[in-house]
Amino acid sequence: MNRVAKTIFIFILLFFLVYFLPEVLPLWEFWDLIVQAPFVALSAMVFYKVIFAEKPKEISDRKMLLLQAFMVLSFFIFFEGHGMHFTANSVEVLVAENIPFIYLASLTFPMSNIPAQIYFWTLYPKIYYFDEMLGHQLSYTGFFLLLVSGIVLEIWTGEHKPLKKVDYAAIIVAASIAGLLVVQAVIEGQFVPQTLILSIGIIIGFPLATRGRVSLKESPFALFVVLTVILLLVGILLYGLTTDPLYAAFVGPWPQPSEAKRLLNQFLVFNFWDEFKWLLLLQ
Repeated sequence: MNRVAKTIFIFILLFFLVYFLPEVLPLWEFWDLIVQAPFVALSAMVFYKVIFAEKPKEISDRKMLLLQAFMVLSFFIFFEGHGMHFTANSVEVLVAENIPFIYLASLTFPMSNIPAQIYFWTLYPKIYYFDEMLGHQLSYTGFFLLLVSGIVLEIWTGEHKPLKKVDYAAIIVAASIAGLLVVQAVIEGQFVPQTLILSIGIIIGFPLATRGRVSLKESPFALFVVLTVILLLVGILLYGLTTDPLYAAFVGPWPQPSEAKRLLNQFLVFNFWDEFKWLLLLQ
Protein backbone atom coordinates (compact mmCIF):
# COMPACT_ATOMS: atom_id res chain seq x y z
CA MET A 1 0.00 0.00 0.00
CA ASN A 2 1.24 3.49 -0.85
CA ARG A 3 2.66 5.11 2.28
CA VAL A 4 0.94 8.45 1.64
CA ALA A 5 -2.43 6.77 1.05
CA LYS A 6 -2.00 4.72 4.23
CA THR A 7 -1.13 7.85 6.24
CA ILE A 8 -4.14 9.69 4.84
CA PHE A 9 -6.49 6.86 5.79
CA ILE A 10 -5.11 6.51 9.35
CA PHE A 11 -5.08 10.23 10.09
CA ILE A 12 -8.58 10.84 8.73
CA LEU A 13 -9.94 8.12 11.02
CA LEU A 14 -8.10 9.77 13.93
CA PHE A 15 -9.35 13.18 12.81
CA PHE A 16 -12.92 11.86 12.82
CA LEU A 17 -12.51 10.70 16.42
CA VAL A 18 -10.87 13.95 17.53
CA TYR A 19 -13.63 15.99 15.86
CA PHE A 20 -16.59 13.77 16.76
CA LEU A 21 -15.88 12.83 20.38
CA PRO A 22 -16.81 16.27 21.82
CA GLU A 23 -20.21 15.92 20.13
CA VAL A 24 -21.11 12.79 22.07
CA LEU A 25 -19.02 13.00 25.24
CA PRO A 26 -19.01 15.76 27.88
CA LEU A 27 -15.41 16.81 27.25
CA TRP A 28 -14.22 20.06 28.75
CA GLU A 29 -13.97 23.22 26.67
CA PHE A 30 -10.20 23.05 26.41
CA TRP A 31 -10.46 19.92 24.22
CA ASP A 32 -10.05 21.95 21.05
CA LEU A 33 -6.97 23.70 22.43
CA ILE A 34 -5.13 20.70 23.88
CA VAL A 35 -6.26 18.06 21.36
CA GLN A 36 -7.86 19.35 18.15
CA ALA A 37 -5.47 22.18 17.28
CA PRO A 38 -2.29 20.24 18.16
CA PHE A 39 -3.62 17.31 16.12
CA VAL A 40 -3.76 19.51 13.01
CA ALA A 41 -0.16 20.59 13.63
CA LEU A 42 0.94 16.98 14.20
CA SER A 43 -0.84 15.86 11.04
CA ALA A 44 0.85 18.54 8.95
CA MET A 45 4.30 17.60 10.24
CA VAL A 46 3.73 13.88 9.66
CA PHE A 47 2.42 14.44 6.14
CA TYR A 48 5.42 16.66 5.37
CA LYS A 49 7.75 13.80 6.33
CA VAL A 50 5.71 11.15 4.50
CA ILE A 51 5.17 13.11 1.28
CA PHE A 52 8.67 14.51 1.03
CA ALA A 53 11.09 12.50 -1.12
CA GLU A 54 14.46 14.14 -1.61
CA LYS A 55 15.16 15.32 -5.13
CA PRO A 56 18.17 17.61 -4.76
CA LYS A 57 18.79 17.88 -8.50
CA GLU A 58 15.20 18.92 -9.29
CA ILE A 59 14.27 21.20 -6.40
CA SER A 60 16.36 24.18 -5.41
CA ASP A 61 16.92 25.15 -1.80
CA ARG A 62 15.28 28.50 -2.51
CA LYS A 63 12.05 26.85 -3.64
CA MET A 64 11.96 24.61 -0.58
CA LEU A 65 12.63 27.59 1.69
CA LEU A 66 9.72 29.48 0.11
CA LEU A 67 7.43 26.47 0.53
CA GLN A 68 8.45 26.01 4.16
CA ALA A 69 7.86 29.72 4.83
CA PHE A 70 4.42 29.39 3.23
CA MET A 71 3.61 26.45 5.50
CA VAL A 72 4.75 28.35 8.61
CA LEU A 73 2.58 31.31 7.58
CA SER A 74 -0.36 28.94 7.14
CA PHE A 75 0.25 27.62 10.66
CA PHE A 76 0.27 31.16 12.06
CA ILE A 77 -3.00 32.03 10.34
CA PHE A 78 -4.66 28.81 11.51
CA PHE A 79 -3.63 29.10 15.15
CA GLU A 80 -4.35 32.83 15.32
CA GLY A 81 -7.90 32.21 14.14
CA HIS A 82 -8.29 29.19 16.41
CA GLY A 83 -7.18 31.12 19.47
CA MET A 84 -9.33 34.13 18.57
CA HIS A 85 -12.42 31.95 18.15
CA PHE A 86 -11.84 30.09 21.40
CA THR A 87 -11.31 33.27 23.43
CA ALA A 88 -14.23 35.23 21.98
CA ASN A 89 -16.53 32.22 22.23
CA SER A 90 -15.66 31.77 25.91
CA VAL A 91 -16.40 35.46 26.59
CA GLU A 92 -19.67 35.30 24.66
CA VAL A 93 -20.85 32.21 26.53
CA LEU A 94 -19.88 33.74 29.85
CA VAL A 95 -21.74 36.99 29.20
CA ALA A 96 -24.75 35.60 27.37
CA GLU A 97 -25.49 32.45 29.31
CA ASN A 98 -23.93 32.70 32.77
CA ILE A 99 -24.70 36.21 34.06
CA PRO A 100 -27.96 36.10 36.01
CA PHE A 101 -28.80 39.81 35.79
CA ILE A 102 -29.54 39.56 32.06
CA TYR A 103 -32.20 36.95 32.74
CA LEU A 104 -33.49 38.70 35.82
CA ALA A 105 -33.80 41.88 33.77
CA SER A 106 -36.49 40.24 31.67
CA LEU A 107 -38.60 39.96 34.82
CA THR A 108 -37.77 43.41 36.19
CA PHE A 109 -38.10 45.22 32.86
CA PRO A 110 -40.42 43.00 30.81
CA MET A 111 -41.07 45.70 28.21
CA SER A 112 -37.84 47.60 27.71
CA ASN A 113 -35.30 45.14 29.19
CA ILE A 114 -32.56 47.80 29.08
CA PRO A 115 -29.62 45.57 30.17
CA ALA A 116 -30.40 43.03 27.47
CA GLN A 117 -30.79 45.74 24.85
CA ILE A 118 -27.43 47.30 25.79
CA TYR A 119 -25.70 43.93 25.63
CA PHE A 120 -27.40 42.96 22.39
CA TRP A 121 -26.53 46.13 20.48
CA THR A 122 -23.06 46.91 21.90
CA LEU A 123 -21.10 43.93 23.22
CA TYR A 124 -22.65 41.03 21.36
CA PRO A 125 -21.93 42.11 17.73
CA LYS A 126 -18.24 42.69 18.50
CA ILE A 127 -17.83 39.41 20.40
CA TYR A 128 -19.74 37.56 17.68
CA TYR A 129 -17.51 39.04 14.97
CA PHE A 130 -14.29 37.77 16.54
CA ASP A 131 -15.91 34.50 17.59
CA GLU A 132 -17.92 33.23 14.65
CA MET A 133 -16.64 35.33 11.75
CA LEU A 134 -13.02 36.55 11.80
CA GLY A 135 -11.86 33.70 14.03
CA HIS A 136 -13.34 31.07 11.72
CA GLN A 137 -12.17 32.86 8.59
CA LEU A 138 -8.55 32.90 9.74
CA SER A 139 -8.67 29.32 11.03
CA TYR A 140 -10.16 27.78 7.89
CA THR A 141 -8.01 29.92 5.59
CA GLY A 142 -4.91 28.59 7.34
CA PHE A 143 -6.27 25.05 7.05
CA PHE A 144 -6.87 25.34 3.29
CA LEU A 145 -3.44 26.91 2.79
CA LEU A 146 -1.88 23.92 4.55
CA LEU A 147 -3.66 21.64 2.08
CA VAL A 148 -2.30 23.72 -0.79
CA SER A 149 1.22 23.56 0.61
CA GLY A 150 0.91 19.77 0.85
CA ILE A 151 -0.09 19.57 -2.81
CA VAL A 152 2.85 21.76 -3.83
CA LEU A 153 5.21 19.63 -1.73
CA GLU A 154 3.95 16.50 -3.46
CA ILE A 155 4.25 18.04 -6.93
CA TRP A 156 7.84 19.07 -6.25
CA THR A 157 9.15 16.16 -4.20
CA GLY A 158 6.62 13.32 -4.32
CA GLU A 159 7.50 9.78 -5.40
CA HIS A 160 4.79 9.79 -8.12
CA LYS A 161 4.33 6.04 -8.28
CA PRO A 162 1.19 4.44 -9.79
CA LEU A 163 -1.48 3.75 -7.16
CA LYS A 164 -3.09 0.38 -6.53
CA LYS A 165 -6.79 -0.36 -6.08
CA VAL A 166 -6.39 -0.52 -2.30
CA ASP A 167 -4.81 2.95 -2.40
CA TYR A 168 -7.74 4.37 -4.35
CA ALA A 169 -10.20 2.72 -1.93
CA ALA A 170 -8.41 4.20 1.10
CA ILE A 171 -8.28 7.66 -0.46
CA ILE A 172 -11.96 7.61 -1.50
CA VAL A 173 -13.08 6.55 2.00
CA ALA A 174 -10.83 9.17 3.60
CA ALA A 175 -12.05 11.92 1.24
CA SER A 176 -15.69 11.00 1.97
CA ILE A 177 -15.14 11.31 5.72
CA ALA A 178 -13.14 14.53 5.36
CA GLY A 179 -15.71 16.05 3.00
CA LEU A 180 -18.54 15.29 5.43
CA LEU A 181 -16.69 16.85 8.36
CA VAL A 182 -15.45 19.90 6.48
CA VAL A 183 -18.81 20.75 4.86
CA GLN A 184 -20.44 20.82 8.28
CA ALA A 185 -17.56 22.88 9.67
CA VAL A 186 -17.48 25.56 6.97
CA ILE A 187 -21.27 26.02 7.03
CA GLU A 188 -21.25 26.34 10.82
CA GLY A 189 -18.18 28.56 10.51
CA GLN A 190 -19.82 30.91 7.96
CA PHE A 191 -16.98 30.25 5.54
CA VAL A 192 -19.03 29.27 2.49
CA PRO A 193 -18.06 32.02 -0.02
CA GLN A 194 -14.38 31.62 0.78
CA THR A 195 -14.67 27.83 0.59
CA LEU A 196 -16.17 28.01 -2.88
CA ILE A 197 -13.31 30.20 -4.10
CA LEU A 198 -10.55 28.15 -2.46
CA SER A 199 -12.02 24.79 -3.52
CA ILE A 200 -12.47 25.80 -7.15
CA GLY A 201 -8.99 27.31 -7.07
CA ILE A 202 -7.51 23.99 -5.91
CA ILE A 203 -9.35 22.01 -8.60
CA ILE A 204 -8.25 24.39 -11.38
CA GLY A 205 -4.81 25.08 -9.93
CA PHE A 206 -3.49 21.51 -9.86
CA PRO A 207 -3.47 20.90 -13.65
CA LEU A 208 -2.17 24.42 -14.26
CA ALA A 209 0.66 23.94 -11.75
CA THR A 210 1.70 20.52 -13.08
CA ARG A 211 1.16 21.24 -16.81
CA GLY A 212 0.64 17.55 -17.40
CA ARG A 213 3.97 16.51 -15.89
CA VAL A 214 2.35 15.04 -12.76
CA SER A 215 -0.84 13.00 -12.70
CA LEU A 216 -3.44 12.72 -9.94
CA LYS A 217 -3.11 8.95 -10.36
CA GLU A 218 0.44 9.24 -9.06
CA SER A 219 -0.22 11.93 -6.44
CA PRO A 220 -2.22 10.44 -3.54
CA PHE A 221 -2.31 13.55 -1.36
CA ALA A 222 -3.37 15.80 -4.24
CA LEU A 223 -6.00 13.23 -5.25
CA PHE A 224 -7.30 13.14 -1.69
CA VAL A 225 -7.55 16.94 -1.49
CA VAL A 226 -9.21 17.29 -4.90
CA LEU A 227 -11.79 14.59 -4.08
CA THR A 228 -12.43 16.21 -0.69
CA VAL A 229 -13.08 19.67 -2.11
CA ILE A 230 -15.29 18.22 -4.87
CA LEU A 231 -17.40 16.46 -2.23
CA LEU A 232 -17.31 19.68 -0.22
CA LEU A 233 -18.74 21.65 -3.13
CA VAL A 234 -21.43 19.01 -3.66
CA GLY A 235 -22.33 19.12 0.04
CA ILE A 236 -22.59 22.92 0.04
CA LEU A 237 -24.77 22.81 -3.09
CA LEU A 238 -27.09 20.19 -1.59
CA TYR A 239 -27.35 22.15 1.65
CA GLY A 240 -28.13 25.31 -0.29
CA LEU A 241 -30.79 23.62 -2.41
CA THR A 242 -32.49 21.91 0.53
CA THR A 243 -32.47 24.90 2.91
CA ASP A 244 -32.74 27.73 0.38
CA PRO A 245 -29.88 29.98 1.51
CA LEU A 246 -27.90 29.42 -1.69
CA TYR A 247 -28.08 33.09 -2.62
CA ALA A 248 -26.13 33.92 0.55
CA ALA A 249 -23.07 32.14 -0.84
CA PHE A 250 -22.62 35.10 -3.19
CA VAL A 251 -23.60 37.96 -0.88
CA GLY A 252 -22.23 37.02 2.53
CA PRO A 253 -21.95 34.45 5.31
CA TRP A 254 -24.62 31.85 5.81
CA PRO A 255 -26.51 31.89 9.13
CA GLN A 256 -25.35 29.08 11.39
CA PRO A 257 -28.07 26.50 12.12
CA SER A 258 -26.85 25.90 15.66
CA GLU A 259 -26.28 29.61 16.34
CA ALA A 260 -29.80 30.48 15.29
CA LYS A 261 -31.23 27.83 17.61
CA ARG A 262 -29.03 28.95 20.51
CA LEU A 263 -29.92 32.59 19.96
CA LEU A 264 -33.60 31.73 19.89
CA ASN A 265 -33.33 29.93 23.22
CA GLN A 266 -31.16 32.66 24.71
CA PHE A 267 -33.31 35.64 23.75
CA LEU A 268 -36.74 34.05 23.76
CA VAL A 269 -37.51 35.48 27.17
CA PHE A 270 -36.61 38.98 26.00
CA ASN A 271 -39.41 39.15 23.41
CA PHE A 272 -37.74 41.47 20.91
CA TRP A 273 -38.25 39.57 17.70
CA ASP A 274 -37.30 42.42 15.35
CA GLU A 275 -33.79 42.57 16.77
CA PHE A 276 -33.47 38.81 16.51
CA LYS A 277 -34.51 38.81 12.87
CA TRP A 278 -32.12 41.63 12.02
CA LEU A 279 -29.26 39.78 13.66
CA LEU A 280 -29.88 36.70 11.54
CA LEU A 281 -30.00 38.82 8.40
CA LEU A 282 -26.76 40.63 9.26
CA GLN A 283 -24.75 37.47 10.03
